[in-house]
Amino acid sequence: MQNLTSNKRATKSTPHVLGELSANVVIKMWDWKKYGSNGSASLHFKEFCTEIISKSPISVTTVFLSLKYVQRYIKKGNNLNFANEYQLFTIALMLANKWHNDKIYATKFWAELSHISQADINTLEISFLKSLNFKTYITGEKYSFWLSCLKNYHLTGKLEYLFAIKIKKTTGFVLSLPEPGFSHNQMIDAKVIGPLIGFERQY
Repeated sequence: MQNLTSNKRATKSTPHVLGELSANVVIKMWDWKKYGSNGSASLHFKEFCTEIISKSPISVTTVFLSLKYVQRYIKKGNNLNFANEYQLFTIALMLANKWHNDKIYATKFWAELSHISQADINTLEISFLKSLNFKTYITGEKYSFWLSCLKNYHLTGKLEYLFAIKIKKTTGFVLSLPEPGFSHNQMIDAKVIGPLIGFERQY
């Protein structure tokens, strides 16, 4: 288990606040990388994130850590088998729980909570970890910087803060954005998993 702590103000966040923030952060990064657009989270996705956070006894730090995992996945740019933001957030949150919490919940728990089958969750988990080269450790310094990025994004709404790069040995940082589009060069031994009925995106 990794020992990370969030600030006192963050610990007072309600599931609704965390759900809204998570939905907005995930969809902003996902839409930029996949479509090159600046999309907005749907009410349905906000409700999904709020529900999954409220019904899973996880910490605020775990939620923030899951968003960092999503950011790492997006920055890597590997075109794996995620069909939508629902799958991406669920797997990131599950992995953050495994890494950060003493009590780890079985795949069955996450399947029932997210309405994603256990088989698909197992496949998506491996794909996600491969994309990150199985690197899930985040130092305390990087986690603190990530909290600062989230705060600045929340205050300004600027997507660039979510991909900001810290200048070494200083408190400064450079705003950044990854190039839109996923790489199709990496072959992944996993089937493509489509969205569940009711979770399709409307365009």
